[in-house]
Amino acid sequence: MKITLHGCRGSIAVSSKEFIKYGGYTSCYELRAGNTQIILDTGTGFQNVSFQKDSKKVILFSHLHHDHIQGLGFNSEIFNPSCNIELSSALYESTELRSKIQTYFSGSYFPLNLTDKLKNLKFQNFFALVENNKDNILIESLEMNHPGRSFGYSITHENKKFVYLSDNEFEHWQLTKLCDFCENSDIILWDGMFSDKDIIDRKGWGHSSIEQGAEFFNKVNCEKMLITHHAPGRTDYELDKINSELPDGIELAFDGMTIEVN
Repeated sequence: MKITLHGCRGSIAVSSKEFIKYGGYTSCYELRAGNTQIILDTGTGFQNVSFQKDSKKVILFSHLHHDHIQGLGFNSEIFNPSCNIELSSALYESTELRSKIQTYFSGSYFPLNLTDKLKNLKFQNFFALVENNKDNILIESLEMNHPGRSFGYSITHENKKFVYLSDNEFEHWQLTKLCDFCENSDIILWDGMFSDKDIIDRKGWGHSSIEQGAEFFNKVNCEKMLITHHAPGRTDYELDKINSELPDGIELAFDGMTIEVN
């Protein structure tokens, strides 16, 4: 299992000399297992995904807030008619997902109608996608605590487990379900948009804190946690300071980070 992080920033993309180390692309994560390539969300980091020619290609959306879908039309490889990609989400049935993507990428919001123009984009119901795989990949979903709803995903292949906890405002009532969902995981990607200090004035915004991630890590059987979805205003200097204070087993994610789970 190989994991590549293409976009670790939350809300909006950022670009300046203060954001070089951790990057400024919004949410996009790639997992390769067997002959399957799974992309989790298509924020601006999606432009840097390179699709494997002969692989099964899947895009899984946690939800459709703009920082998780805005890069879909900016990867040139999707305009190749032979690059067949299945798009799915635990949040919507395939017809509704297609309709919402079509609204965002057409008319007043985008110059091209992607869903009509690109016949190689195939929308699939989540449960059909899960059941129809040839690489023995187990994909499970869990609803997060987020305005407009969002889903996290657990992906297991050959006893290696990756968990993507997308936009989630952690509450203690989630603890048991989250622990069960993440049990025996090799990598957890945790939404750490805020610090505990930030979150006091941001109740209901739909994101967790870095400190909450560290507390959760101590309660679950997991090898490593990566904190992601960095606040757009949090500079490399600030993130370096936070990273230096994190306990063993936890670190801050950055654009371009690659991890092999063997």
